[in-house]
Amino acid sequence: MTSIFATGQPQDIPAVLANKDRRAALQQRLVAAHPTMTVVAAKLNIPGPIKNNRAIQRFFTTELLALERDWLTAGQLFYQDTEWLDAGTGPERFYLVKAAPQEVKAQTTRFEEGQASHRLFDLDVLVQRAGQVVPLSRADSGQPARRCFVCGRPAKECGRSRRHTVAELQAAVSSLISATLAVEQRRRVRDRLVAFAQQSLLYEVVAWPKPGLVDPVEHGAHPDMSVFTFINSSLSFRRYLEQAAELGLSEHPADYPLLFKELREFGKRAEQAMFRATHGVNTHKGAVFSLGIMTLAVADSWRRNGRVDLADIQATVKQLLVGLVQDDLQKQAAVDQQTAGELQYRQYGLTGIRGEAQAGYPTVFDHGLPTMLATAGEWNRRIIQTMLALARYTEDSTLVKRAGDPAILEWKNTQVDACLAAGGITTAAGRAKLAQLEQEFTAKHLSLGGTADLLIVTIFLTLVKEKLADGLSNE
Repeated sequence: MTSIFATGQPQDIPAVLANKDRRAALQQRLVAAHPTMTVVAAKLNIPGPIKNNRAIQRFFTTELLALERDWLTAGQLFYQDTEWLDAGTGPERFYLVKAAPQEVKAQTTRFEEGQASHRLFDLDVLVQRAGQVVPLSRADSGQPARRCFVCGRPAKECGRSRRHTVAELQAAVSSLISATLAVEQRRRVRDRLVAFAQQSLLYEVVAWPKPGLVDPVEHGAHPDMSVFTFINSSLSFRRYLEQAAELGLSEHPADYPLLFKELREFGKRAEQAMFRATHGVNTHKGAVFSLGIMTLAVADSWRRNGRVDLADIQATVKQLLVGLVQDDLQKQAAVDQQTAGELQYRQYGLTGIRGEAQAGYPTVFDHGLPTMLATAGEWNRRIIQTMLALARYTEDSTLVKRAGDPAILEWKNTQVDACLAAGGITTAAGRAKLAQLEQEFTAKHLSLGGTADLLIVTIFLTLVKEKLADGLSNE
């Protein structure tokens, strides 16, 4: 493991002493100016000449969020007054807390002792005594003495005896900070994947025009739904998306079919949440299935590779779904208990979304994603042009169900070919053809629901490819 001390500007004793004077002056001013508040000065105990760099700053700011959550949970009002994050002598932050000093000291001590890495924090709770601003000691508030972050003995005892070398101290600090940042990195990846997944759900429904689908202007093929139904649905299964990302980011055994089985159980709960949000309307059952799979696959691939690798993501999907068609479609079930996909498999030999998924979503990777990545301009233009590319190659089970005949797929392909030949949404002729198609789908009560699910997955993968790495590096 690379030491976090490989970068940074070494600090000498005069620099440390100068910063100590600057801190003392600020603390004096804050205590005098806010007599009804308690001042908390937060800094880190960093051994050696390197006191600050990007890793140290990120550790400092990230872990102070936990301290702030403690205050919020306790119902205590606080705000940040000043901070010196990029100071060569180490990051510092100064809070004002609306609580008694002894109470605040008890909380800060619990924070410092709550986990190993928090022993690196030095949270001074400041009081005024005999005209001087001094930190409240742990003994003053009945708190246990600080322990060494290397061996766990009393910190003062280790300091006086110089029990640990600077190299030993730095190694311990580097290990603690690196482990904490690794956990934080996984959380950030999870949160960004969940945000991208929800963005993809919302981007799909607001794009217009979409023949046979719901958008802000038209929903004739789905009179029981509106764009608001889809928005409510999109927000209802955030926890499921978090679980999908967490499954992929966790250090799990390489038993991908079992991983998918676990995801599917979470997906059943997500479907229930969706139905509650939509009052029984099926808006996103297919998206729950496919978006959950893709979120898990992206997270798993990122965990192993530390980057976006589309080929690896597709390979991961295939590992997750080995035997899906056989397990789901070749089983025997009573006719009245069969899903539309199961009925179509028995009647027409169509494998639908299960076949698409088991094959690694080739329609998405071979047609949808290349189209979206190659289409310039704003999102609506990219989404509609990609929808057409997906519609052309999707064995859309929703369309077959509505029509009652798989021959509808040939008709659909002919119509989409004509629209694409006219330029799709990029030309006036293509837009006229889209409007005509929208009217035809409404009149015939036809839907491209299967295409919509693949469109959501394509938008998600586009956001991942275009924004995930840059977003993490810029936060």
